[in-house]
Amino acid sequence: MGLSPSAADLASSEFEDGNHAAAFKAWLPRAEAGDAGAQRCLGLCFRDGLGVDRDMQQAIAWYRRSAAQGDPGAALESALILEAGVGIAPDQGEARKWYRVALDCWRARGESGDAVAQLALGLCHEAGAGIEPGYREALKWYGRSAEQGCAHAQWAVGRLYEDGLGISRDYAEAVRWYRSGACQGHARACFSLGLMSELGLGIARDADGAQRWYGKALAVWRKRAERHDAAAQAALGTMYEAGHGVAKDYPEAVRWYRRAAELGNPLAQFELGRLCMEGLGVARNDADAMAWFMLAAERGHADAQFHLGLMYEQGRSVTRNFEEAFRWYDKAADEGPGRRWDAFHRMAPSAGEMQEGCGFDAW
Repeated sequence: MGLSPSAADLASSEFEDGNHAAAFKAWLPRAEAGDAGAQRCLGLCFRDGLGVDRDMQQAIAWYRRSAAQGDPGAALESALILEAGVGIAPDQGEARKWYRVALDCWRARGESGDAVAQLALGLCHEAGAGIEPGYREALKWYGRSAEQGCAHAQWAVGRLYEDGLGISRDYAEAVRWYRSGACQGHARACFSLGLMSELGLGIARDADGAQRWYGKALAVWRKRAERHDAAAQAALGTMYEAGHGVAKDYPEAVRWYRRAAELGNPLAQFELGRLCMEGLGVARNDADAMAWFMLAAERGHADAQFHLGLMYEQGRSVTRNFEEAFRWYDKAADEGPGRRWDAFHRMAPSAGEMQEGCGFDAW
């Protein structure tokens, strides 16, 4: 059972415009009637608190209903949540079951030439989601998707070439792939191309060119940020903090990090906590820093977990507690399921990015 074009267009349009409550309301009756795509979208809303209070029990319930109908995206989200125990009790057996559903579906589609499935397989291989991590295999699937024009896959291929993951480091090849994605308006590819131009890696150093590409990334992120895209808001925070394409502005960085953090973005939660701890762009407040670190740490963000350990070790806003400090240090060093949850969602495209070359509903 699929969404009628009018219902699908209405819900997706509301979501893309940042009207999350209206999108949730539009998806709910379709989901209750058995539509797998709408069920997956409700899982996302409950997972991130978009248009409804964040509730991981409800998120996993809707993801499972969608996954039971063979939706690979919902199956993967179910597996990641169950494996890491994000807001619920972990269940490794159930996680393995849903990983198999997702991977079997995406392999079949990927071998048949589906670019989104190929991108998904690349992400799974890189993050080790339900499969042994391997950069070479990730590069293979990213490459197949990128050759078909998927902008996010083009950015991912460039990233692996830049870092020398699964292949010999090749800055010129990284630039070539970043340019392919950037020319489609993919913001992360634009930013990466700007950084390579600024540093003169794989391309002649070009300050003006760097500013142009940073400007293109900023324009995309700003448009999406104003439509309540948390990933774009976090990216703007980073740009203002570092001064990429704009004058360095800590208060403006705080403003964007806070907007993203309030939407549940763990990167923004960590960065906002760090600025609160350091008193940059905001009055120093260790209690606020602790609260933001805790939210990000619960989503597997390693830097937030390390900083929580630091707060406990130093007794900042809490009673000094070495046992609790080392518990968080151990979590930060652990490469297990919690880290996989965080890593996958950092590398995967946001809803806004899927519109940049692949199509949101396909994911």
